[in-house]
Amino acid sequence: MKNLLTRTFTGILFIAIITASILGGAFSFLIIFGLIALLGYIEFLHLTQFGRGFDKILLPIDLFGACALFLAIFSSSGQLPANIQQATILTYFIYLIARPIIQLYTNPEKQPVTSWAYSILGHIYVILPLALLGKWGYGIEYQLLLGHPEYLLMALFAFVWTNDTGAYLVGCTLGKHRLFERISPKKSWEGFFGGLAFCILLAIFINHIIPNMLSTPQWIGMGILISIFSTWGDLCESQIKRTAGAKDSGKILPGHGGILDRFDSELIVSPVIFIYLTLIL
Repeated sequence: MKNLLTRTFTGILFIAIITASILGGAFSFLIIFGLIALLGYIEFLHLTQFGRGFDKILLPIDLFGACALFLAIFSSSGQLPANIQQATILTYFIYLIARPIIQLYTNPEKQPVTSWAYSILGHIYVILPLALLGKWGYGIEYQLLLGHPEYLLMALFAFVWTNDTGAYLVGCTLGKHRLFERISPKKSWEGFFGGLAFCILLAIFINHIIPNMLSTPQWIGMGILISIFSTWGDLCESQIKRTAGAKDSGKILPGHGGILDRFDSELIVSPVIFIYLTLIL
């Protein structure tokens, strides 16, 4: 009972913070999601170090590179001066050049090539997708086309949460056929289609909440894509944890695990929806 109350309270607080950071404007998104991205990146490095611990020299450098990448992508939205975008892009290229050179002078017993590879992979897997949300959620060109693209960004999270809820309810009630037992034994095909159905229903309903933004078929297309890639995102993160021998990616969210446990779907969904919006708009 205590764990259920903890999960419920944390879940409500999590939704409130995400909603406030998105609807609060570009700079509230930049601060909150920038912090979320860095915490998620640290979790990723911890999982992929397999208990070897962080390198005191490399960790600050990798975090510095992560900040530069996040700012470079976010600033392409037009919400920051052009010179900041240029400076952060240049900074990240300098990081990409310096990172393997610095690795030459670290402890070779900590598998230097693996460390180098995971540092860059973490930027691609964690930092880039979360920063990409800000590019189209607050991009000047998207504001001209849609008026309030942050509502569309909020809808993305609503779809992910709806998919998770539908998959859980239907999976617990009717789930018999395992979806991907090797990675996630509890997921079922019934749960997957339940989440998909919930997303389609939300897409039909959401067109009345946010009118004159996307057509009903476009909302449905968005809902279907999010349902499918949200499931894959969950499985990808589960594979990382299974490889690392970890139950959760972290402990920062009581009852829910870590940042990656809560944003696993968005890490795959974000670039997919960016491509989708680019094509339909």
